[in-house]
Amino acid sequence: MLVIQSCHPERQQPAVPEGNHYAMGFTIQQDEGYSVLKVRNPWEQARNVEVEYYLIPRGDTLPDGLTGKNIIRVPVRRVICLSTSHLAFLEALGEAESISGISGIRYVSNPEIEMRIAEGKITDVGYGPNLDYEGIIRQKPDLVMVYGVDNEIVGFLDKFRDLGIPAVILAEYLEETPLGKAEWIRFTAEFFGKASKGDSIFSEIETKYLKLANKAGQADERPFVMVGLPYRDVWWIPGGRSYLAQLIADAGGIYVGRDNPSHESYVISREKAITLSSEASIWINTGNVASKSDIIAADSRFSQFPLFRNARIYNNNKRSTPGGGMDFWESGTLRPDLILSDLIRIFHPGLLPEEELTYYREIK
Repeated sequence: MLVIQSCHPERQQPAVPEGNHYAMGFTIQQDEGYSVLKVRNPWEQARNVEVEYYLIPRGDTLPDGLTGKNIIRVPVRRVICLSTSHLAFLEALGEAESISGISGIRYVSNPEIEMRIAEGKITDVGYGPNLDYEGIIRQKPDLVMVYGVDNEIVGFLDKFRDLGIPAVILAEYLEETPLGKAEWIRFTAEFFGKASKGDSIFSEIETKYLKLANKAGQADERPFVMVGLPYRDVWWIPGGRSYLAQLIADAGGIYVGRDNPSHESYVISREKAITLSSEASIWINTGNVASKSDIIAADSRFSQFPLFRNARIYNNNKRSTPGGGMDFWESGTLRPDLILSDLIRIFHPGLLPEEELTYYREIK
């Protein structure tokens, strides 16, 4: 199932695969009468791992040489999603009605999908080691869309394979660029026979994003930006090559953690946070807080924090649910252009027409 070629201690940075614009984690190849999709390094710290999927049209005879391969009959009609970030792709493709199960339905933000949950058309299939495999079997899905943060995901994939349930791993969350994440709609579209629609949706998002980034590049000043809020005294911030660092740069900001070479988040001390944020005039993505008093309630020492006293604070939880869902991580996965638009308005007031922020709200 997994093709592991070799190991190397350092992360390699190959060129964007042929046929893709930005996404590093997948390729799409057309063969005679079917498609071959490959997912590359689909979990954190994965090295030289590649998973192949063969998409065979329904009713077609299985081509010679594909016995034992990961075969998925397309177009798929019933889908289970183990990450809410995948819902945005299906909704944009007009396939929300194909969703029969979701892992963690309380985190769903999409109103249409919430309605289908309320009507009993979509059920919760559990999470992680508590996945309801019997319930999944009863649904008879054509496809389970999974993700994994480490190599334990191999066990889940093997389990689905043993049960005869087609499963595909999506790794959009590992992409280092906003448009790289969004481009996974092209990958997803292949399972529904909607490659042209997937290409069209992505092209439109790309055009909007690049136009906004070009506009931000015309700004006279670039503010320094701090990210995050400590949780239980542990402060995680994005690496300097991360998705969020790229968004900040494209919005015309200077990320204070830009010198870190990682694409993954890392822990800093409170002292380091004070040093990094000493020049910051903007503070974003501050956890679950809705007011400055919430920040003080979490840790009274923040009242003396220069960043707290001097910076403008914005959080990405404007579109959140009582269950803890955040649409920033759902529809925002597909719509980095909307996130970029928010950040430009925050960093450079007046540069864009005055409109209400989509994902962000000011913390006062």
